Amino acid sequence: MELHLNEDRRKHPRAGRMGLVVRLDGQTYEVTNWSMGGFLLDDYQGRLTPGALVTVAGLGCRKGDMHDVQLPARVVRTDDGVIAVNYLGLDAKAYDFLTDALNQCGEMRNLV
Repeated sequence: MELHLNEDRRKHPRAGRMGLVVRLDGQTYEVTNWSMGGFLLDDYQGRLTPGALVTVAGLGCRKGDMHDVQLPARVVRTDDGVIAVNYLGLDAKAYDFLTDALNQCGEMRNLV
C-alpha cells in the first residue's frame, strides 16, 4: 500500500478569521485562524514563549457570548506579535462550540 501525503501535514483543518475570540492570559483576542487543535493570534503582545503552558479561559464569537472554559494548552511558536497555541485537551463544552463554529464557517481551508 502506498501512502500519499499532501503538502499540508496538519492534523486538523484550519478555518480563516470569522470572528472567533479567545481569552488567554487575562486578555481577549480575535483569532487569526483556528482548528480543533489550536489557534493563531497575530496581535499578541504578551510575554508567553514557545513551550509555555497556558489555560484558555474563554471561547466565543466576536458578536456573541464568551463561553467560560478551562482548556490546557501549550504555546508552540511565537514571532513578533504572532503566537500559535495548541490545545492539550478539549472539554465537552469547548468541543461542541468549536464543532458548531467549524460547521458554520463557510471558508474551510488549510493554512500553513
